[in-house]
Amino acid sequence: MYRLGLFSARCRLLAFRYVEPSKEEAEADAGTATAKDAATVIILALQNYLLQQTEQTDRFSPDRFIEQLRQVKLQHGPTGALEFNSTGQRINYTLHLYNHGGQDMYTKIAEWTPAGDSPATRLNLTDEEDEANKNLQYGIFPDLVKIVVVLEEPFVMLRDHTADSTERYEGFTIDLLRRLAEELKFKYEIYVSPRNAYGNNPGESWDGMVAEILAGNAVLAAGAISITSKREEVIDFSLGVLRTGVNILVKKPTETLTIFQFMMPFSLELWMAIVGASAIVSLVFFLMDYTNHDERRFTMKETIWFCVGTLLKRGTDFVPAPVSQRILTVGFTFFVLITVSTYTANMAAFLTTKNLGDSVDSFESLAADKGMSCGTVNNSATMAFFQQSSKRVFSTLWDKITSSQGLVPNATEGRRRVIQGGYAFIFDYLINSYSELRYCDTMSLAATILIQEHGIGMRAGAPFKTNINIVLLRLKEEGFIQELKKKWWDDRRTCDSLDDQSTRSEQMEFGLEHMAGVFIVGLLGLGVALALFLFKKLYFVARRQKEGSVDGDRSSNGVLEPKNREKEKLCQTNTSFV
Repeated sequence: MYRLGLFSARCRLLAFRYVEPSKEEAEADAGTATAKDAATVIILALQNYLLQQTEQTDRFSPDRFIEQLRQVKLQHGPTGALEFNSTGQRINYTLHLYNHGGQDMYTKIAEWTPAGDSPATRLNLTDEEDEANKNLQYGIFPDLVKIVVVLEEPFVMLRDHTADSTERYEGFTIDLLRRLAEELKFKYEIYVSPRNAYGNNPGESWDGMVAEILAGNAVLAAGAISITSKREEVIDFSLGVLRTGVNILVKKPTETLTIFQFMMPFSLELWMAIVGASAIVSLVFFLMDYTNHDERRFTMKETIWFCVGTLLKRGTDFVPAPVSQRILTVGFTFFVLITVSTYTANMAAFLTTKNLGDSVDSFESLAADKGMSCGTVNNSATMAFFQQSSKRVFSTLWDKITSSQGLVPNATEGRRRVIQGGYAFIFDYLINSYSELRYCDTMSLAATILIQEHGIGMRAGAPFKTNINIVLLRLKEEGFIQELKKKWWDDRRTCDSLDDQSTRSEQMEFGLEHMAGVFIVGLLGLGVALALFLFKKLYFVARRQKEGSVDGDRSSNGVLEPKNREKEKLCQTNTSFV
């Protein structure tokens, strides 16, 4: 029970001892000592009773024997001094009180006697307890408490080089320690773990924060230290402060834009299929109207114009009359309706969200990605997990980490390598999520694995463990822990998450880079139309002038011959068409 910490707090759980400590009675229990005292009292009372008998024939008197029992006095019995009052109650005895918990489990702290007019006069504290009472200003700790930490955003961050260690650092853990010190009334001093390591046992010995606790250099270990079974074997932990896990931090892919981005909603094959379908429909319209010489309306030119107008939802000036052409028109119009609606929906998604490419989205995809290296913090709980895991995907990742020299000294270095590109950082979820909120070139991916909790480390059997747990529970119930998390994560956000970008997609402004392709297509149509217009205009003007000069000699009085009239009429018709 002591090892489990059920009595590991200095919380005034007292035990008293019946047995008077002595070398002869060191191993005697309370029952044996009481039985010995009772037997001794009876023997002494019987001896005194027999000495006071006047005649041997006197009958045994219980009243006189009880009176002799009351008169017995024993100064050094196994349970201490024995003396009774007139009513038979024991008086002038002493109970020895011991602190029950922690290292002081067998240290006497006071003596209690029934004599005295008040509780204060009945209880006599020992010199050690008087000294402990003088140190109540330090709370449950006897002196200045040294706390070892690891520099890790946003748990512990270096503020400036002030002399006072409590003001030199800031972060989630620093605010939590300050509140614990106020609640438990202790003074503390913070220092950074050697090599800024959490604690691992690659060989037979531990390093980092765990080693500092085992060596007695620090009383508490606080920060982003995870509670693991290996660490729990050598040191104790408080209740979990924050729930966490392990996920992946990668560089956020940059947005790729092209001038013909408006064509991205459909693949090249689909665009070719749409053009081919329109061409086939145009040809079928032309063939259906080919034999109708009297009222032929769907010439090749008009057929193409009809299909293009329908495809662009412009409509045409005439509609097909035959039933076969109308049925074909209905089918083609339905095809256009579905195609245009699908294109509109996909274009909105493509133009308002960034193209994230083929990003790593799971541990399996990271293990299979040959072009991306990965890593984690050296001598951390995450490294130990991948190193000892027998699951194929995790063992593959560990081989990838070791082969690509992916181990980094801390999360800051891991984040720097992520921003450089081509590197995935596998580490604590809370630390990666903070990086995603503060460093806009990064994002955290994959489902969280290895669910753990951050706690406060201390030596095994520390007497103050229960007190710390009680305060932590109260702070959770009051919402203080959640407020701290909001302060150091949500309130320090400088980047927008992917979800925020998605919710604001409808409010995004299009730039020229988004619509450049549309302008190019429009300008291309304008240029082709102008070129064709000028070409035909010049061609027919030149042709009319040439034919006019040749036929000038054949005309008289300004009247053209019938043949020339037909040519003039044809030129005027072609010119108006242009």
